[in-house]
Amino acid sequence: MSRFESMVQSGTIVPTALSAIDWNKLGFGGIITPFIGGSVALSDGIFESISIVANGNISIPPLACCLNYGQELFEGMKANRGPDGRIRLFRIDANAARMAKGAARFMLAAPSEELYRKAIIETVKANADYVPPYGKGALYVRPILAGVGMTLNPAPSDTTIFLVTTVPVGMHYKGSSMVSIKVETDFQRAAAKGTGWVKAAGNYAPCFLPTSEAKHKGFDDLLFLNQTGTHVEEVGTANFAMIKHGILYVADSPSILPGITRDSVMRIARELLDIEVVFAPLELDRVLGLKEFAGEGPADEAFFTGTAAIISPISNINYEGKDYCLGENVGPFATKLREVLLEVGVQQLRLRRQRGDRRIGAHRADGFLTCLLYTSPSPRDS
Repeated sequence: MSRFESMVQSGTIVPTALSAIDWNKLGFGGIITPFIGGSVALSDGIFESISIVANGNISIPPLACCLNYGQELFEGMKANRGPDGRIRLFRIDANAARMAKGAARFMLAAPSEELYRKAIIETVKANADYVPPYGKGALYVRPILAGVGMTLNPAPSDTTIFLVTTVPVGMHYKGSSMVSIKVETDFQRAAAKGTGWVKAAGNYAPCFLPTSEAKHKGFDDLLFLNQTGTHVEEVGTANFAMIKHGILYVADSPSILPGITRDSVMRIARELLDIEVVFAPLELDRVLGLKEFAGEGPADEAFFTGTAAIISPISNINYEGKDYCLGENVGPFATKLREVLLEVGVQQLRLRRQRGDRRIGAHRADGFLTCLLYTSPSPRDS
């Protein structure tokens, strides 16, 4: 029995019956899949082979470092079923690399890209029946890395668990609807030289209170600012971008999570849609058309990007009690970016540049479906 198997109380979490799932009414969470995957590393940092076991609670000690000192991070991915019924994973290598960087910052053992890939693919394969039909949603994949060794001292754990769990989900925000957000001026999401760029569990809980207050006032989410209150950081759960005068502006900052969907959007804009991209610190005044940018007016379109959000268009930004309306309908740039992103990530169809006719389509490589821009293994092909 592996260390991972000994930590999981297999069978203590009962999966949702497939017959009880309405694929047309998927929310974001609430459905339980039958299997989880993972591995454990000790102080040598070497993980065992991946184990797939029946879903169950995890046994960790009360003094586990992740419980006491927050030594934990995670990733977010989606497995999508294409129109041919086959399952694809989007940019699995990029998620593995981001987890490894975060692990180094948090002094956690990091799974190799090969181990990470195997854990994701095998867990998705085990839960393949829970991948929604094409167009109905996706299987959200949540890899978790946590220090589970006992320590009273605020010091790194000597034991790391790498766990992969999955949940069928619908759209976090509906692509056909617009969202209203409020600029947060009382709270900040991350410190200037802190760990805002890590997908750490502790980065999310501090956002609960201001986000809850904003939703109570009728807003869908918050737009956080940098430490000086002058530049856009990100929405509580996603990266921020806007279109203005035909240019795609994408907010950058050392304390922003380096979103994989964000990177994909920028690459699609540049390489497929011939849109100029400015990836740099983004002034709030430029977004809203204030002060030196008053002559430009507010953004033509604004949206946020992420694994859950995909591309979610913004209709209204409230700042200091004033509404800045960006339109009642989803704009053409957001619509096109979303369509192409989903086509690349879900369908893996052959796409062509509008200029130069250079293919960015799917091809076979080592038994996986691989897009020239995006590594997208198909579990059923492995």
